[in-house]
Amino acid sequence: MAVFDRVAIDDWGRDEIVRKFPRGGLGDIKLGSPCIVNPYEVAVFVRSGKAMGTLESGTHVLTSANVPFLTNLVEGSLFGGKNVFTADVYYVKTSDMTLKWGTAQPIIVEHPQRSPGATAMIGNGNFILKVKDPWRFLQAMDAFRDVVRFPQIKDRLDPAIGVMMQDKLSELAIARNLSPAQIQSFSQELNDLLSGLLQTDFDALGMTLVDFNIRLSPHPNSLEVVTRMGYGTSYSQVAALDAAQAAAENPSGSSLAETGLGLAGLQAAQQQMMNQQLMQQQMTQQQMAQQQPSAETSGGAMPDVMTPEQAAAIMQVSEADIISAIESGDLKARKIGSAYRISKANLEAFLSG
Repeated sequence: MAVFDRVAIDDWGRDEIVRKFPRGGLGDIKLGSPCIVNPYEVAVFVRSGKAMGTLESGTHVLTSANVPFLTNLVEGSLFGGKNVFTADVYYVKTSDMTLKWGTAQPIIVEHPQRSPGATAMIGNGNFILKVKDPWRFLQAMDAFRDVVRFPQIKDRLDPAIGVMMQDKLSELAIARNLSPAQIQSFSQELNDLLSGLLQTDFDALGMTLVDFNIRLSPHPNSLEVVTRMGYGTSYSQVAALDAAQAAAENPSGSSLAETGLGLAGLQAAQQQMMNQQLMQQQMTQQQMAQQQPSAETSGGAMPDVMTPEQAAAIMQVSEADIISAIESGDLKARKIGSAYRISKANLEAFLSG
């Protein structure tokens, strides 16, 4: 086993974040040797899988007088009477690292107040991280290796970030009543909000999320994706669509007629999916219009179709009063998903008594 009288990393690669000293196995380090830790580095001393201690940037003489954690080794007679000690030293960079990110699987953003109840999103961008707790980082990222590079960190983080974003985006969509179109725009304000929400998850990994810049857009088959997950429709409808499509794609197996569905069944299932998507688009447009009220909804002409909030503004009552009138049957309205829509004719009929 080699004996070292100097501990340092002199040849970092540009995409490296962890380097072990010595490489390839254990080494004996002489007491009194210098340990050089450059700016934006931290040296973590590890023995038998446990952290002995950490040294920040600077030149440290490895004696029990200068390095307190070595005192335990001296007092425990772990040097075996020799002027050396055995340890792995993991150097960890604490400078910013910029990583690219893209969705491996669609992110399902739930919004129960808007049909069909969820939107499948895809996206890409980049984020900037830095290590703030080297020992926690080494453990959480399984980084006890001779060399750890950015791509290895990215490979471990990519699926985890998708899960983190899914939970946090759903929280934001519900709390702020965001539509899919608003999530798609994903302004810097929303990035900042998401960055703050994600920080707790990165704390557990020993890292700080310095910056977060992600762009999202709806999955091209968003309605189909969320429908297959049970949003906005029943599982029996999904099963029927699956069976019809499987039969249509089978060149030598059962015919469509033998499935009990036939071409008409397949077309009906597909039409239902298209109708739901059209309904979602219409509701999104109406919701966005609701967020930017015009003069017509604040005292001008009555629109042809209204939300309970718009009807309440016209009648100068609370939205709860309008909902109560609908549920009692006094005011006729159509329920689409979980939302009510009131026609101009029905509201006029209600006003005329």
